[in-house]
Amino acid sequence: MTPARTEQQTVWSSRVTIEPAAWSFSYIDYWGTEVTTFEVHERHERLTVHAQGVVETRGDDLAWDVDRRVAPNDLGWAALHDRGVVDTMTEFLAVDDRTQPPAELIELAAATTQQPPRLAALDVCALVHDHLSYERGSTKVTSTAREVWELGRGVCQDYSHVALGALRSIGVPARYVSGYLHPGGGEPNKTVEGESHSWIEWWCGSWVAYDPTQCRRLTDGYVRVGQGRDYGDVAPLRGTYSGGRSQMFVTVEMTELG
Repeated sequence: MTPARTEQQTVWSSRVTIEPAAWSFSYIDYWGTEVTTFEVHERHERLTVHAQGVVETRGDDLAWDVDRRVAPNDLGWAALHDRGVVDTMTEFLAVDDRTQPPAELIELAAATTQQPPRLAALDVCALVHDHLSYERGSTKVTSTAREVWELGRGVCQDYSHVALGALRSIGVPARYVSGYLHPGGGEPNKTVEGESHSWIEWWCGSWVAYDPTQCRRLTDGYVRVGQGRDYGDVAPLRGTYSGGRSQMFVTVEMTELG
């Protein structure tokens, strides 16, 4: 839940509070995401985890996707498939049950490789976006890419998993990114309901961020938290719970400072 510090995102302040008061400590995990771990042993009826931060974000202003422009430092297919790249990026090329694409999508993705990797990846995301319809509650957190493709609908997590599997099937390293998205269009200094969101990044000489759900490059409304192979590496909250039946509620509030 802690916003990441990157070239496109400056974190001016950030804190995570837990009620009841808990023992906790933070660390950077294997994927480069900041993690806060805590333990609450006392009896309680309600557990609240509150993450708050002030960040300055910078979107991707270069219209490379609209102009279908290839960056000077982009690798071609031969370089991308070189053993040195494959070995280094093997974790972002591996396909598991969560990201395994269906045969139909593998075939469609393969047809995009007659152009540079960046543009092929762009077209793969368009394939995913055009095939799926966004529908809240249509899938579960455990839904696989194959199930989502067959169903034809899902949420941002599903779009990301389907796109990741398709990109990896053509040899493009890709990773899952977790964060938040401001809906835009609001008044400055007015708090609005935001949402947890996910998007992807592929590597073709450098990491390229893209949102297959919205089918667009990132704007300054995106707040990055962490990255990994898939949702399982960057779940916002998980752990071990002991007690009776429970329910979890999540709210996201965002304010564009003017």
